[in-house]
Amino acid sequence: MTDGMTDGLAKAAVFICHCSGNISEHVDIDSVKKTLKAEGISVFDYEYMCSSQGQALIKKKILEGNLDRVVIGSCTPSKHGALFKKCIQETGLNRAGLEIANLREQCAWVHPDRTGATDKALSLLRAKLKRLENVEPLDEIKVDIAQQALVIGGGIAGITAALNLADNGVSTFLVEKNTSIGGQMAKIGKIFSPDKLAEECAMCSLSPLMNEVAAHPKITLLTRTEVESLSGSAGDFTVRLKKKPRYVKDSCTACGRCSRVCPVQVEDEFNCGYMDKKAISLRFSQSVPKIYCIDPDYCLQLNGEACGKCADACKNGAIDFSQKEEIVELNVGAVVVATGFEEYDVSQKPQYGYGIFENVLTQMELARVLGINGPTKGELLRISDFSTASAVPTPAACTSGCENSSDPSSDLSSDVETPKRIVMIQCVGSRDEKEGGNRYCSRYCCMAALKHASLIKKKYPEMEITICYIDVRAFGFYENYYRAVQETGVNFVRGRPAEVIEKPDKSLVVRVEDTLDQKMREIPADLVVLSAAMVPSPGTRKIASVLNLSQDESGFIKERHSKLKPVDSSLDGIFVCGTAQSPKDVTDTIAQAGLAAVRARAFITDSPKVLDNEIATINQLLCTRCGECLKCPFDALSVNESGRVVLDPLICTGCGYCTELCGEGAVQIAGFTKLQLKAEMEGVLEEGDVLGFVNSGIASLTCDNIGNSVLTYPSNVKLIKVPTGLVVDSDLVLHAFRHGASSVLFVEDPPDNPRAEVIYPLTVSHFEKLKEELGDPGNRIYFKKAYVPNTKGLAGTFTSLAREGEMIR
Repeated sequence: MTDGMTDGLAKAAVFICHCSGNISEHVDIDSVKKTLKAEGISVFDYEYMCSSQGQALIKKKILEGNLDRVVIGSCTPSKHGALFKKCIQETGLNRAGLEIANLREQCAWVHPDRTGATDKALSLLRAKLKRLENVEPLDEIKVDIAQQALVIGGGIAGITAALNLADNGVSTFLVEKNTSIGGQMAKIGKIFSPDKLAEECAMCSLSPLMNEVAAHPKITLLTRTEVESLSGSAGDFTVRLKKKPRYVKDSCTACGRCSRVCPVQVEDEFNCGYMDKKAISLRFSQSVPKIYCIDPDYCLQLNGEACGKCADACKNGAIDFSQKEEIVELNVGAVVVATGFEEYDVSQKPQYGYGIFENVLTQMELARVLGINGPTKGELLRISDFSTASAVPTPAACTSGCENSSDPSSDLSSDVETPKRIVMIQCVGSRDEKEGGNRYCSRYCCMAALKHASLIKKKYPEMEITICYIDVRAFGFYENYYRAVQETGVNFVRGRPAEVIEKPDKSLVVRVEDTLDQKMREIPADLVVLSAAMVPSPGTRKIASVLNLSQDESGFIKERHSKLKPVDSSLDGIFVCGTAQSPKDVTDTIAQAGLAAVRARAFITDSPKVLDNEIATINQLLCTRCGECLKCPFDALSVNESGRVVLDPLICTGCGYCTELCGEGAVQIAGFTKLQLKAEMEGVLEEGDVLGFVNSGIASLTCDNIGNSVLTYPSNVKLIKVPTGLVVDSDLVLHAFRHGASSVLFVEDPPDNPRAEVIYPLTVSHFEKLKEELGDPGNRIYFKKAYVPNTKGLAGTFTSLAREGEMIR
């Protein structure tokens, strides 16, 4: 042993956290302490080991006893692992001398039987102690952090994060896939605030920020751009972007001549398809950058037909049909993901008639109808009455009166009647455990319905508005707004409607049971508005995959810890904010975006950064230069000028594929050597146990979530974390069987991100080879792909294997 570390466990100690009863109420800590002390191990316990007092206790005992190995029994290492590493390093102890036994998520919370939980806790602590007998010091790998940040998504969250970073001196790239920044907030017309009863113009708040982004010297704005890949490591990311052409140069003055002469009309996505726009257009009148863009799917010239009218009309020569797609590479130190949400597809609830009946729409679509720059210039009409409104041009810009202004010279309602009855249906796709629904509350829907009801009542006092609700959730100071809307005469019916029926005149009837008086009601309506759930946007789902970020069961990007690290993603250096992380309103989105920017700036300025060094190591004395390891799928290994195989630590993912390729045992993963894994097995296994080798990524998170979800499985299921199953060979599997394992389960990350797409097939192939190589014992090894949403399924697999083991015994 080197670096001042002794052989054996003469200078080892165990520290057990009570976790405010989360552990101590299920595990008999006194019994554990007594047993370990009888085995010659120093043991200390404290109510909150993560507190400053708990850390002070650890440091004190390390210095007093000249300890060089420490085992901490606490919650999952993904929560406080970094904290405890920093704690022991401050005493001069090498970080390799720390092991954390997960006594909460993978013990106390999943084993209701106190005796079983106590026995397992003891075995987990013994396993970590045995592992430390074979520890080797880890050398620090430091990298300088790139002093630039990338913000993905140009909605209010991305804009806020980018401006906060830039205002604090960080050069920032803001990437947006659409032709303009602004996101969903640009579409909603009016916004509500917790401190006001009056509704405010969304664009009056948003537009100055958008223009500030465009003018900021520290912000580079890249629109029509998407992230293709991310490589490197935290603090030194290489991001590959794909920038689509606009076919219009930056010299465009947005005069609009090109759009006026364009002969092609296309559906206007910004106005929810309720009006058309030209094939060359702005996304909306206040777009930033204010540069027209040609839609290549509909442009005649770009599709081989002779046209070019826009180029002829442009006096500035800004039209450029020769523009091509570009690939841009950036080097950034931190990434903020702000890719937003989309409305739930309410056609999944056909009983409400969306997409079937013309006068059924969503709250977002109603927002566009009520918007002064919408398809009816703010006049409230039935959808069936303004099917020709697409021919009406939108205003050039927001006037000083903004959303309260109108153009009396063009009254679209002169020939049609204003609707007299509106019914709003809440929780469409939210708080819904049926197929196609989402169990969570979307948080903004009640307030959106109240806002639109208020706006309509102010303009049309005689309008009859009914809101069908399960519970009205006007949290915090929004309760005042709710009361103010009630006083306007809006009707509230408690009940989830069963169906919407259309009459021959296109009016509607909403059938609902009023749960307050247990009576069925049929409510007539001219318009039915569905308050659709907030779900992750396609961009959010895609970027989670590209960046290899953990997602929750609904597809939102999962934060590291909801209280301690609410904007940190599962990967260091990548942060998340806004509705990419969870449903929330504009106010909460802005607040969280500001925090994400602070966290990103703090990360960038903390340079140089020490990397996790659980990566491949090469024993040059055993290496025969055969070159097999050079088949690394990430090209992390190469041969230097002297003929030696060398590793690039910034590229290596620590997956362990090279350990399978090397027949001489010259390559191992630091912190996961065969000696360490064997020792951990010897410490944890008892006769009849199920042993799980768990991938340290999403699979490990899924195992933790079993405890978070208050699910259970038998206490004879023991889990050992590994980089991937590739580091587990037949020798290790047989070692597990020799020490009592009834079966061995490989739990792997799913192939839902670029890294896993490479590694997962290798783990499957490796597993199949193991089964064949092991012969009869191979019938006792199993493979499981672990998705975070399938927490219950993984717990069920653990339980089934444990029962099989009992039958074998």
